[in-house]
Amino acid sequence: MDEWQIDVAQQTARHTSGLTLTFEGRPGTRHFSGTPSHVPDGMPSLDMVRLIREGYQAFENAWPTTPDVQTSRPESRGARSAAEGVQVRHRRPRRRTSG
Repeated sequence: MDEWQIDVAQQTARHTSGLTLTFEGRPGTRHFSGTPSHVPDGMPSLDMVRLIREGYQAFENAWPTTPDVQTSRPESRGARSAAEGVQVRHRRPRRRTSG
């Protein structure tokens, strides 16, 4: 994991090979995702998948564990507070059509 440079504020992880992962959301939630970029030419697919998994793990390990984590991205702060206030009480039954 020493081959990764993690920037929690910018939500990025950079490998020494040049592979960069840009993350959105918070680790450990349904709304956490990452997008790879700067993939080195000729990198075998299995190596790329391994590096992406390592990058996710390195970013999750670097993420602060305190509940008051704020990132520098305003949309992340707004999405977090809005999502925490939503509660679903029940589901409406599906409407059946005869046909």
